[in-house]
Parts: sequence; C-alpha cells; structure tokens
Amino acid sequence: MLAQEYGYAISPRPAAQVRGVARKAQNALEPGYASRIAQGFAGGIVVTVVLTVIFHMPFVVAGATGVIGFIGLWPTELAARRKHALKTLEQEPWQVWPCRLDGEESRDNQALVGARVQLLAPDRTPVAAFRGAMSSEDWLSVRDGRGVVWFCGDLRVGGWIALPARPASSLFRAVPAPDILDAGAPTTGALVGLEEAAVAVATSETVWAWISEA
Repeated sequence: MLAQEYGYAISPRPAAQVRGVARKAQNALEPGYASRIAQGFAGGIVVTVVLTVIFHMPFVVAGATGVIGFIGLWPTELAARRKHALKTLEQEPWQVWPCRLDGEESRDNQALVGARVQLLAPDRTPVAAFRGAMSSEDWLSVRDGRGVVWFCGDLRVGGWIALPARPASSLFRAVPAPDILDAGAPTTGALVGLEEAAVAVATSETVWAWISEA
C-alpha cells in the first residue's frame, strides 16, 4: 500500500468516527429514497403509457406491469448499490493523503464542482489521480487547492474521498483518472509551502493517532 510506504497515516480498521461518517453519508452516496421513488413512479407511468398506446395492452394490465417492475427491481437495485458502497467504507482502511485539488463548476448544477484530485508522494509528485463531484462549498474550503484528504478504497480502481474537517458532508465517489496524473503546471511559489505543509500533516503522529482510534 503506497500510503504505508510513504509513512502517511492509515487506519488499520475503521474508527468509530469513520463508521459514523459512513452511515451519515448514506444519502450522499446515492439519491435519497424519496427521489428514487419519484423517479420510479414516473418510470411506471411511462411504461404504462407505452404499453397501452403503442402495444394496445389493456390499461389495467399495463399499469400492473409498471408497478410490479418498480416494486420488484428498483428497491433491490438501490439497496445493492448502498450495500456495496457502505461495505467499502466500513471494511477498507482510511488513508490520509496530501493533495492538489482542481476542478470547474458543473454547467448543469452550479452547486457542484467537477473535482480533479491528485494524491502526492512526500516529494510532492502525483502518484494517483481521481475525478469526482463535490459541492462548491467543500471545494472552496481547500485553500488554494492544496491540502489533505481521506481516501478509502483502492488507488487502482477508485473509492471514496472526504475532507477531514467535514467528512460526512464532503464524501464523494472517486474515479481513477490517469489522464490527469501529470496535468497542470509545476507547483511554484507559496503553493510549494502549502504542499509541504500538507505532507507534514499526513505523516504527523497526531493525525496517525486520531485516525487509528478504535
């Protein structure tokens, strides 16, 4: 594990606080039940209309088909995705990484930022890169795009990233993005100091003790 090789803090098992983060963040992992039910209801109506108008199926039969499909498949699919996400959050270790954070506002939703995250080695070279969507508030909270993040998952296939100050609300799915691994101009000036400070935080005994609490 690269984080361990670099001396960055790692929790050998999820701390109580981290388990709490996982449970509090359930609604952030996927749209809430109310939203999903509304979408499923709308889908059932569409199925009913299509079967009735195009295939000339009796309205009662078409409506029953839409309802049965929604009840039988939608909640099951939702529960499976939540279970998989929480399994990763509760069983995989959390790693503390210094990072560079960049991104741009979403054209469809200005409250979200298409985040690009580079995880840094002690010499400040990027060793992994990810894409994800996070709130504008969380994105702006990382000063000048240099700081520390928590990562849970596998650096090769992705996982979850959260900001230490507000993990329950800032948690977002991280998708590997090797194409941005070496993107951007070399860090210079005051940003070098910020990155060095982030590296120091990720290897500090205080952070190590906190994230490893049972």
